[in-house]
Amino acid sequence: MYGYVRPHIPELKVGEYERYRAVYCGLCRSMGRLTGQASRISLSYDMTFFAAVRMILEGVEPHFVPVRCPAHPMRRRLTAEDNPALAVTAAVSAVLFGEKNRDDLRDGRGIALLKPVLRAPLCGHMERRAVKSGLLPSGFGEEIAGHLSRLTAAERAGCPSSDETAGIFGDAMAAAFSAGMEGDAAKEARIFGGAAGRFVYLCDAADDLPGDNEAGRYNPLLAGWGELALDGGRLSPMVRDSLTAAVPLMLTPMGEAAGRLDPAHPLTPVVRNIVYLGLPAVLRRVLAGEGAGADGKDGFGSP
Repeated sequence: MYGYVRPHIPELKVGEYERYRAVYCGLCRSMGRLTGQASRISLSYDMTFFAAVRMILEGVEPHFVPVRCPAHPMRRRLTAEDNPALAVTAAVSAVLFGEKNRDDLRDGRGIALLKPVLRAPLCGHMERRAVKSGLLPSGFGEEIAGHLSRLTAAERAGCPSSDETAGIFGDAMAAAFSAGMEGDAAKEARIFGGAAGRFVYLCDAADDLPGDNEAGRYNPLLAGWGELALDGGRLSPMVRDSLTAAVPLMLTPMGEAAGRLDPAHPLTPVVRNIVYLGLPAVLRRVLAGEGAGADGKDGFGSP
């Protein structure tokens, strides 16, 4: 959905990178089967992280097999076979993508409305298939919608606290990560989801700051810092320093939770790479005005 929760690939071992990419590909295939082939447009690094965390917490060990797909027809690539964690992730992704599209419909103006209007039928189809699958707990969609309605209300009121608005989005992601889970696994999942949601929200706010300022759209950093938020059309040093200090502290609970993951699970090194190295690297790039990734892509389009 956003692409901010990604690994720091230079520090991944070859096998770890292959397993991460296999989970990404496996999620793509699960989405195609569960919520329709067109739903693959909502595939993201963020939801790949969701799937990996869920597999570890639920004790699901992925089975990797070589396959060909339309995106990579010339050679086989490892992919994670469908499993309960991937299936739930696909269903959750459909609901989140639908909610994001409704948010785009509410906020869009002029030509910006074209994409969400065209996507609306697809999103409705994806969400109906996700609900029909029976994988999501009763009332899940309503719970997510409730959190995001709170966020919309705060943003429309011009909330000057990025902590407050990021916290609401974190609540939504905590509910998403822990959907259908119980006990300690649900508690840990909520920690991962809450921190990831706050991180994504703040990175998105920093990334969009210049554009939001030009378009006159709400941005929590603009609302809180006013004219001090920008310097020469870019994020000001003052705001950069504030986020550089605050975001790592906000991620501390997730770092501690990552340290408690089963060390024997094949995806634990990948998740720890994302938490300890990937997120800080993304934050540095966003605050430098470079976006989430150096290539600007949210996927594995290159060999």
